[in-house]
Amino acid sequence: MAIKAIIDESTPEDRAESFKEQGNRALKTGLQQKKKFYLRQAIEQYTLGLELQCSNATLVAQLYGNRAHVSLLLGNYRNALEDARAALKADPTFVKAYWRGAKAAAGLRRWEECRYLCEEGLGLDADNADVARLRQRCSDEERTDAQRAEEEKRRAAEKRAPARHLATAMLEKGWRVGRPQFSVGNRKPSIDADGAIHWPVIFFYPEASMQQDVIEDFSVTDTFRDHLDCMFGPDGPPLDWDVAGDYGRSKLEVYYLSHASKAMPLEALTEALYGGWPEVRDEGPSRYGPNAATWQRVEEGWTLEQALARADHVVPGIPVFFILSSSTPYKARFLSGDIPLL
Repeated sequence: MAIKAIIDESTPEDRAESFKEQGNRALKTGLQQKKKFYLRQAIEQYTLGLELQCSNATLVAQLYGNRAHVSLLLGNYRNALEDARAALKADPTFVKAYWRGAKAAAGLRRWEECRYLCEEGLGLDADNADVARLRQRCSDEERTDAQRAEEEKRRAAEKRAPARHLATAMLEKGWRVGRPQFSVGNRKPSIDADGAIHWPVIFFYPEASMQQDVIEDFSVTDTFRDHLDCMFGPDGPPLDWDVAGDYGRSKLEVYYLSHASKAMPLEALTEALYGGWPEVRDEGPSRYGPNAATWQRVEEGWTLEQALARADHVVPGIPVFFILSSSTPYKARFLSGDIPLL
């Protein structure tokens, strides 16, 4: 009862001061005995003092500043920086808070904030050698980090140079390429010494449960007839799934889906060709609006370049074409939209 009476009679400032002193004793013991247990006790005491929300701004700043000091000793730079900021909010003239905040920012390699805190601290105490040394270290480290970042950027650009060259060539041809929707293993488009681009191309057979053929090297100068004659000619392998013989050479029709994707700009296309995942929002083909996806017939005499140059043709990562048979009822249903788009 006596203790309770004393507590009831004391002000929040008195109790906060008591917690600060207890925290300081725990801190001193922790430093002397080199035991983290006492450092954590110190943090607890400072926290209890802060929870009282006393109105003495100087005392509040000291509690935050002391807790920041202990967090620095424990290597908790983020907590230390947050407490240093809170201390300065309570008392902008608290030089130790600038010093501790700058040390925490340095530990997090936040050099801009570190430099700012050092300069503000030196504005209040121009002769503070510790803060001056930290400001110099900050400038040196910031310069080193900038050089390292520039070197990494140069190396990244060097690695992506072939992909950028290829992406530039594609866009100069007026082709539009969207975010990758299909892949054929590690196969990627390439450009030869004569400037001709070679694509991996997928032929889908939707009537046969989306069976597919992959043409690993389809030059833009090749015609569709060239490949169809090779694949479906008399010397071509039989199709296990075409038992009825509906997909004979003379019955084949080739289509692409217009507006199948959203065209990527140079940087995103470079990243895609390099093998990354470009940050381009793409909700896929749409049924409605001016860019509604529709099936477009490909003339067999077209080269791949001619097909890709169509104004409504957006390549979904790699060229994809759909092979239908003119002799089955499936073709009409597929082209009418009765069968869902990809």
